[in-house]
Amino acid sequence: MSEIRITTACPVAHLADAGQFSRATGCGPEDEDTFTIAPEYQDTAGNRYRVASDLVAGVYLTNAVSPLTEPAWGADMAAADRAQALIAVWQPPEDPEALPEPFAAPDRIAAVIGDDPQAALAVLGYRLCESPRRA
Repeated sequence: MSEIRITTACPVAHLADAGQFSRATGCGPEDEDTFTIAPEYQDTAGNRYRVASDLVAGVYLTNAVSPLTEPAWGADMAAADRAQALIAVWQPPEDPEALPEPFAAPDRIAAVIGDDPQAALAVLGYRLCESPRRA
């Protein structure tokens, strides 16, 4: 089974819904904690995000954008659907020399596919200064 790395930035305002999305699309109920245990970053405007970077099955991306079904362990599917509606997957620009605008935004759950989490953080628009985690 092939794997891909997905680095995802979730605005802190959407953590509860994103947790239910992770629970609904993950391997078990513990996946609900994907973003609550992730480090917190800030963009240059001061917006706060939790960022998770994980290896997932290659089919995960297709499953994540398909209609959701409730897993055997249960999930708040209305919350999972709200989170799914916010997902945006970054696509590289046609011009490899072009500097992209920061992809993370307070109104989206931004996902970057690629093997290098540090490069994904740059695409998301974070300076590499991690802020203290807050519950």
